[in-house]
Amino acid sequence: MTQNVSLVADIGATNARFQSCVFSDDPAVEPALLGQPLVLSTVSYTTQESMLAQVLEHFSATQFSSALLAVAGPVSLDARSVEVTNTRLQFDASVVEKSLSTSAILVNDFHAQAMAAPFAKSIRQLGGGAILPQVKAVLGPGSGLGMATLVPNRDLDGWQVLPSEGGHADLAPSTFLEAELWSQLAQNHDHVCLETVLCGGGLINLYRAMCGLWGSEPEEISAQEISQRGQTMSDPVCHQTLEAFAGFLGSAAANLALTVGARGGVYISGGIAPQLLDFLASSPLRRRFEEKGALSDFVKEIPILMVLDAHPGLTGAMYCLAHRY
Repeated sequence: MTQNVSLVADIGATNARFQSCVFSDDPAVEPALLGQPLVLSTVSYTTQESMLAQVLEHFSATQFSSALLAVAGPVSLDARSVEVTNTRLQFDASVVEKSLSTSAILVNDFHAQAMAAPFAKSIRQLGGGAILPQVKAVLGPGSGLGMATLVPNRDLDGWQVLPSEGGHADLAPSTFLEAELWSQLAQNHDHVCLETVLCGGGLINLYRAMCGLWGSEPEEISAQEISQRGQTMSDPVCHQTLEAFAGFLGSAAANLALTVGARGGVYISGGIAPQLLDFLASSPLRRRFEEKGALSDFVKEIPILMVLDAHPGLTGAMYCLAHRY
């Protein structure tokens, strides 16, 4: 049995993670990540060459047979270059291949996050029925709001990711409170979309809108502080902000599930959800997910699955490479 060692990466605007993984020529043997990831500060690098030099130094004893980089930026099918969102850092597959002396593939980072969902080792199910091997939907509130669909692919004996920009779809209020919040948000945003409220910066936008409804002056506080105050209920505005966040997230998750027919489950990944796990479990999230009128019984059977793995982007990148994405 032959084993090949490859390099996978999950490169975001804040951190870039690199890890080696091993593939077997025996299809019955699952790929596996090796050791611990190398974590670099993305903002500390201005060129791909300088970052790759650090990677090569760290993995100096390894000769890679292939590489896949999942990058936070728009990546079209078979793209050979990508710019990391909100940075000046660019990656070109040809440069990566020359540096690593092997072939390289570039994909979007949420493409990899979505591919990781069916292989998550740590998940928490919030309601619904059995996890079925059928179409799955993935949402990822983090620095933005990622959305994707996973479709079973029998030819690959795995999953095919259908990426999307669903996070930029219009925000649809479902309650009178949400309609009032939308009105507040529309005063400061040309386009009020899902990402306007369902991400780190979105939580701040939602807090400011809630302050407008309460008639209070918003403080200059971070999303983490809003989250902390809301969960401990030390600040009623922050608590109601989190309640509204959960309601919007539940509604968005159900809308995506209905749109793509995700009877295999809706996975929520990203950096925010695990930090709010206990709160979300008792929040309006599941109730709002199931409030779909004539199709309420349909969505009640769909599980919401919170992905709690530490580095799902690297796991997803490995499986993208295993199946050549």
